Amino acid sequence: MKKLIVVVTAAILAAVYSLPAQDEMDVSMSVGYESRYVFRGVTLADESLTASIEATFGDTYLGMWTNQPITGSFDNEFDFYGGMGFEVADGISMDVGGTLYFYPESGTGAETFEIYTGLAFDAQLDPAIYFFYDLDLNTLTVEGSVGHSFEVDEGTTLDLSGFLGFVDISEGEDYTYHGASIDVVKSLGDTASGSIGVRYSEGSGGLEDEIYFGGSITSGW
Repeated sequence: MKKLIVVVTAAILAAVYSLPAQDEMDVSMSVGYESRYVFRGVTLADESLTASIEATFGDTYLGMWTNQPITGSFDNEFDFYGGMGFEVADGISMDVGGTLYFYPESGTGAETFEIYTGLAFDAQLDPAIYFFYDLDLNTLTVEGSVGHSFEVDEGTTLDLSGFLGFVDISEGEDYTYHGASIDVVKSLGDTASGSIGVRYSEGSGGLEDEIYFGGSITSGW
């Protein structure tokens, strides 16, 4: 848990440092259901409930996400993360931060810490590329993504996204993965929305192809 303390402390200090006096904290919460939990091409759980909370202070953010399996003998997971986003050039923004992956049912030491940095481009299809490095697993992940949102009617959008990634494992077989998702997102008021959609994931090295679905409700204030 020492790593968790470091993550939280660093994020809070960064938030305090970067928060102008006139800015306020924005908070968003989400709860959802997924028929599979697939992470970077690897199926980690069957049916699952998810929940998250995130606070932003200016350019800084701090949050927690959890996956709670409904079926199967899978451990639950808590991800604690913090970071900062800022513009580095016209139409190009950078995101830097860290994530602690914590598995409370797996015994002492069942946690890994990952740092990341990414670039997002204000262009057609909103392309982005991220680099992740897990300091405990000595694993490098590079992932690129694109996406687009189509307006269906007032308050409803059809969101499409796709991704392609490569995982370099220091003590294991490297692999690639890719996937896509289609979600219908409906506004439920000024600060809330609901979504439901289908996901697809495929990976090399014997990873199973998955077609699954999920949905969520998000609210902010």
